Amino acid sequence: MTTKQAIVVELGNDEILAPERIARALIANDQIKYYFALLQTACANADHPHVPPPDLRVERLASRLSEEWLDDVVAGTRRDSAGAYRVPHGPEILRRIGSSVDTMLACLPPPEAAPMRARLSTMTPVPLDHGAILGDQIAAMTSGDRKRSDSLHLLVMDAHRAINRLQVETAVETIDGARTHHLSSTGRCQVKAFMRGLNRTAPLKFDHPGLATTATEFQDQLLIQNDIGTTDAHVLVVRVSDLDASVTYTDIHRQRLEFFQSLFDETKVKWSGTEYRQSEMLESGDYMLSTGQFTAERPEEIEAFLEHLGSRIVFLIDWNKMRKRLQDFVGKKAAIDILKWAADKDLGHRALLEVGGEQALGEAVEYAAGATLRYGQRLDDLISEEAAIRFLKEAMRLAATGLLQKRSRRNIKDEIKASLVGFLETEKLGIFDLAADHSAIGYDLAFNLVETLTRMSSGADAAWISKFAARAASWEARADQILNEARDDIRRFNRPRSLRVFLEFCDDAVDELEEAAAILDVARLTSPTPATLDQIRDLAELALLSSQEIVKCIASAASVSRSDVRDDLDEFMVALERLIAVEHKADEALRAFRRRLVEENPDAKQLFVLWDLTVALETATDANAHAGQQLRTYLMEEVIA
Repeated sequence: MTTKQAIVVELGNDEILAPERIARALIANDQIKYYFALLQTACANADHPHVPPPDLRVERLASRLSEEWLDDVVAGTRRDSAGAYRVPHGPEILRRIGSSVDTMLACLPPPEAAPMRARLSTMTPVPLDHGAILGDQIAAMTSGDRKRSDSLHLLVMDAHRAINRLQVETAVETIDGARTHHLSSTGRCQVKAFMRGLNRTAPLKFDHPGLATTATEFQDQLLIQNDIGTTDAHVLVVRVSDLDASVTYTDIHRQRLEFFQSLFDETKVKWSGTEYRQSEMLESGDYMLSTGQFTAERPEEIEAFLEHLGSRIVFLIDWNKMRKRLQDFVGKKAAIDILKWAADKDLGHRALLEVGGEQALGEAVEYAAGATLRYGQRLDDLISEEAAIRFLKEAMRLAATGLLQKRSRRNIKDEIKASLVGFLETEKLGIFDLAADHSAIGYDLAFNLVETLTRMSSGADAAWISKFAARAASWEARADQILNEARDDIRRFNRPRSLRVFLEFCDDAVDELEEAAAILDVARLTSPTPATLDQIRDLAELALLSSQEIVKCIASAASVSRSDVRDDLDEFMVALERLIAVEHKADEALRAFRRRLVEENPDAKQLFVLWDLTVALETATDANAHAGQQLRTYLMEEVIA
């Protein structure tokens, strides 16, 4: 006895179990849904006309209705003075609904069909002899609310569920996990392609139910249904005919629907506009529907598309749950971007939910942040948004690969904690990246001051000196921006005061060097002697040495925070000693220049300008020395201690 015969004997009615009748019943269900939507949309447009009117052509074609006059029903419907709706071809539409209901009920075994026919007999039929239909009649017919009275919509819904159950029970073959019947050789290849993609990513759902697939073929059209997860109104139906495939997707969450569409950005799928419909799967409420159309040039393109489609479905399971969990740590857009990344990388989000979801992430944040974490503080506020996104992606990767490798959930959670510690440590060291950028500006200013003084000694033109002064002003403005970024970073991480004071001293040094550049542009007007310029250049070279040593101090301090404290601390101390020694030499150089000014007795203008210039250079070395001392305070009190 074949599998099919065994099922037939068990159910007791071989005629009812014919695959063709099940396929016709499923098509009839699709067409009833279309007619219900057509009537509802026509009435809504008559009440509130739109230009152009809503177009249900894609849905009509997907439900295998070829009559183009149906596309004109919405625009042609009018409401008369009595409140009734004049629907073009209204009687014909109602007759078709009745005929399709009969087709569905005829598919069911008598014990299931009889009660449904009894329910149908109690419903007041809508008159078919004219084109006027009352709004209450349409509302009663299409109502999906079981708390109200019975309706034709509810009857169709129950019949559809019974037919789906019957289809599963009568499947005579399993193809790579899909329960199928009545498939041609082409249909078999296409189902195999779909299941190849689905089975590749299905392990990523882990213990969650869902992804059951059934398929049938009728009148040269392949119909594939997948139950996705457990949500009633979450449905995926694929229809394949020759080189054309249509994907009908329904959802109660617009963001998830848009996410699903985004998974096909790299394909040639054309999506229809999202339609709001009254739910036939829920007791009350609405759902959204969108249909995608794919047209291939070769049969292998259809199979490739079906394989890709099958591989994406697992990423819809618990999608909205994960999105909400992620929004406790990053913003809405970032949360969706992370989910898209996880799907594109074939990692998904279910693994992270399996190991604890937001609880596992929250524990990682508490473990890594410690006392720096404030009540209600989100991860992208504790660290940068970019770093928070990278950590959450890494958490998804660790969870997915760990569970697939059968590793313990506890170990995976510990790895997630360790990962965040690394991200947090990198973010904490970000203050030194800012300090390094800032000190680089100081070095460039000092280097160019030395070069400018050298050029002035050999008769540099005034335009070149003025251009340098303008560049110096723009560099100083950028340094101020970096200082403000650093202050924000210090507030975010509640860093010690010594770091803020250190950076402010660094900025004082840059300010003095920029001031020296501006004074040079004026000093050339006083025509200082080459010997005087050479002595000023000696002081500028000390400012350059000071800038070099503060760069070294910052690099060493960053390494002390990271690892290998002893060697890096020694390097820092050496750089600090040099920095202080340079500051002392600058003091001596300033005193020597002051003596020179007294001995040479220049005119008042030159005396005023050159003294301000040398004071600015010496003050820059003072500021760098103070910055180094504050950095030492930070290391000894906050890191070493």
